[in-house]
Amino acid sequence: MIVPNSIYINQEKLPDFVQTLNQDEIIRKQYKTCEVAETIDVTTNINHFKSLELYFKTDHHMTSLGAYILYMTFCEKAKINPEPIQSYNQKVVSNSFLGTFDSKTRIIGQEPDKITIFENNANTDLREVIYDKETTKSLYNEDYLYTKDKYSYFLNGNNSKVVVKTKVENSKKLLVVKDSYAHNVIPFLCSNYEEIHVIDPRYYHLSISDYAKENKMTEVLVLYNFSNLMTDIGVRGIK
Repeated sequence: MIVPNSIYINQEKLPDFVQTLNQDEIIRKQYKTCEVAETIDVTTNINHFKSLELYFKTDHHMTSLGAYILYMTFCEKAKINPEPIQSYNQKVVSNSFLGTFDSKTRIIGQEPDKITIFENNANTDLREVIYDKETTKSLYNEDYLYTKDKYSYFLNGNNSKVVVKTKVENSKKLLVVKDSYAHNVIPFLCSNYEEIHVIDPRYYHLSISDYAKENKMTEVLVLYNFSNLMTDIGVRGIK
């Protein structure tokens, strides 16, 4: 799953004569090189719902609503039933998020973003979540809400590996190989998998295929945003 960035999806909002890459065209060309893996077109659904706030204004990431669109599209391809959006309790955890775009531009008086999470029993009542340096029962770290890096609230920031053990009993184990666009997608996946293993190739330097075999993963999702996939040398670790 390669996810287009907001600069492409909202290109009609760019100043006159500013040009940007046709990310959808490049993604489709990349997908044609995938001889074995299933490919997931999320651009169509994102464009369909683009009138909603799918991306933060001041940051390059997607909002939790945008993450739900990714989750819904993944479920369709994986032939599993997505949790209806109406079944979640939407909770605003911050009204003062100024992200990476703000850090680059420093516009005086910039209106901050809200960070909203979607909660249900599956993603709040967990058996355990194992991060690099600690084990908790939460997908979130509230300490980050009091820092500049508020997006790291999701999935406790950057870790080489995270293991999420839910109370779903279906023997399904999903390995997510990802960049940070996946961080706010993981809470939705808790409704459908007994375990979710999350690997960031930037920090995990062992064989990912060996990890999948040793831990008996039943499915693998590679989820990257377009910009990172084109520039992040950590992607080379996916093999």
